[in-house]
Amino acid sequence: MKKSLFALAATTAIAGAAQAQSSVTVYGLLDAGYVGGNSKTVTAAGATTKQTVSAFGQNQENTSRLGFKGTEDLGGGSSAFFTVEMGLTPQNPNLSGASTGWDKLQNNQNGGGSALDNRQAFLGLKKNGIGQFAFGRQYTPIFNQGAATDPSQYANVAGNVIYLSPGITADANSGQAAGYGFTNRASNALTFKTDNFAGFSASGMYALNNSNSTVTTAAGTTAGGNANWNGWGLAADFTWKKLYATAAYQSFKTAYTNIQQQAAAETNLNGAGVTSGQVVPAAASLFAAQQTADKQTYAAVTYDFGILKAYAQWIGRKIQNDYTVTAGAAGQQLNRTAQQIGVRSYITPTIEAWASVGTGKVKGPIAANVEPSSVNIFGYQLGSNYYLSKRTNLYAIYGQSQSTSSASSTAGSGASVNQYTVGLRHTF
Repeated sequence: MKKSLFALAATTAIAGAAQAQSSVTVYGLLDAGYVGGNSKTVTAAGATTKQTVSAFGQNQENTSRLGFKGTEDLGGGSSAFFTVEMGLTPQNPNLSGASTGWDKLQNNQNGGGSALDNRQAFLGLKKNGIGQFAFGRQYTPIFNQGAATDPSQYANVAGNVIYLSPGITADANSGQAAGYGFTNRASNALTFKTDNFAGFSASGMYALNNSNSTVTTAAGTTAGGNANWNGWGLAADFTWKKLYATAAYQSFKTAYTNIQQQAAAETNLNGAGVTSGQVVPAAASLFAAQQTADKQTYAAVTYDFGILKAYAQWIGRKIQNDYTVTAGAAGQQLNRTAQQIGVRSYITPTIEAWASVGTGKVKGPIAANVEPSSVNIFGYQLGSNYYLSKRTNLYAIYGQSQSTSSASSTAGSGASVNQYTVGLRHTF
């Protein structure tokens, strides 16, 4: 009898363990179509460069991706979860990353590629009624709040002055280049998010990546030093009936002290490449101590009127060199602010449209550490979806942005970009 009870208990335990296994979901998005447009860049000396693009492209409405996510019920309202997601490039030979293979016979990049783009990779724990935390490469607080309050839902087309996406070449001096708006993701990050309490919820992030080294050469000289990057952010949001309001702040700091320089040029801003004042030339054996502070602020409000949803957004970013840098001076700043309004609505049950318009201003050491006069930014975007099903839609998007200044000699003044695209998007 006891053996039977023990056998039953063992069987029950094994069955319970089997039920607690992770539930894994495969998901993704593919976006491809036609993209065309024109861009113009103008240097402070008046040199103008024009570019025209006409190609079958990718990722115009949203970036293509493939992901895996799963949860495991730990009992008592607790669960473990994970997400692994990589970008996809359906138009290119490479699987998802930026590197491509060179076809020597045709002299183009249609050869095979192999790089992987790690969009997200994290795991964490969740407690119902309290919240969750996670470790890994994750979206920043501003990115998450922007995704909830952007009228284009982060379309990768020109004209959005808040979310600056990769697309047709935009003049870096005009403050409209990709990456200038805010930091999208953070590696080496710990994040948290609370459950909703009376309409309020909060989230935060702390990123930590510090490396201290000592290098002794054959001649006996010492190199090495500190290569420290840290960041943190907080966000709060409030939902009341059809109103949604949010505010977020995030700050990053990069500090170097006598680091051994590698063969290639290096940018001291966590790869964002915002200020050329932070670029250290290749072949330099060592570079001087330097520190970069990057502070970003975001606020937005949306209201759903039923027939349409209205959006209002504001972004501010200040990047400062706290230490003297090569060809630059301590205290130099890059300041960028922008504001945007927009609407999004279903015209019919299968046709959705959106529109946005925004302005902004950029000032600071952008090209060759020059402190130019302020450059004003203007942009707008129009888009529409035609849903063939819940997961498949056709889209058409047009966007345009331009920069002006009271001084024609200001680098970036007179730059412009327009972009138009039609394509097909499928989610799975």
